[in-house]
Amino acid sequence: MNSEKTKKPLSRRSKVLLISLAFIIVLCIIELVWSNSFIEVECFDYKNENIPKSFDGVKIVSVTDYHNHGGSYEDRLIEKIKEQDPDYIFLVGDIIDSQFTKLDVQKSFLEKCADIAPCCLCFGNHELRLDDSQLDEYNKNAENAGVTILDNELIPLTRGDDTIFLAGTTSAGGAQDISTQAETVQKSAPLLWLHHYPENFEDLSNDAENMGFPSALFFSGHAHGGLVRIPFTRIGAVAPGQGILPEYTGGEYFSGESEMLLSRGCGNSGMTLRFFDPFEIVVCTLKTN
Repeated sequence: MNSEKTKKPLSRRSKVLLISLAFIIVLCIIELVWSNSFIEVECFDYKNENIPKSFDGVKIVSVTDYHNHGGSYEDRLIEKIKEQDPDYIFLVGDIIDSQFTKLDVQKSFLEKCADIAPCCLCFGNHELRLDDSQLDEYNKNAENAGVTILDNELIPLTRGDDTIFLAGTTSAGGAQDISTQAETVQKSAPLLWLHHYPENFEDLSNDAENMGFPSALFFSGHAHGGLVRIPFTRIGAVAPGQGILPEYTGGEYFSGESEMLLSRGCGNSGMTLRFFDPFEIVVCTLKTN
């Protein structure tokens, strides 16, 4: 008598479930690779009748949250920036990563960006976590590359006979320094403003209005797109500074007469990964409406 039990073949339903599960796992792996390696380009036109004629058509590339990835990824990112043929490159914080600090990578990246177009930089939370000697080296690398650092500063950008103003702040409190500097400048054109933290947008837009600027265009990062996003939406799971289901994840936002262009960033911090949330750079073209 054969005591061995005869194995039952899988039912059709079980086979379908297993195949479906395997298919979903493969798709998830493909999506993880895609979101953590591919670089999207999101383009916006900023139309404002107060943009001076010499700035009509000026193209700005906003780069945030690079987190000193380096390697072949750096070359791909630089090539993607170069393809946009920018007039200016705005580096909006967290170019370095304070957990895996590689100042040689920061130096290389900034030098390559500065070879493409004039660059302006503001600090993010990772720059502010560097110790004094690291931050000194970071600043020296930027200055040697010809990158303008905006640490709660307001500077003019001049093209032809026209001038507009660019601000860069490291915290919401930096608006007080900008306000003082703005007291004696011409405010007929929109203010361009680099600020890493999107959660400060409404407060800073009010500050711009109180300074007398007719409107402001903010460039921000920090949110990393919400890390895990519902496909075809801007709904993300979590963002630093905003917590669960953040209000600001990426794209275009409005407050009063001001606008914010929020990049999902082009790097990961530490061991974080993205899902349905690929890297990106933001391209903004200024247009007289």
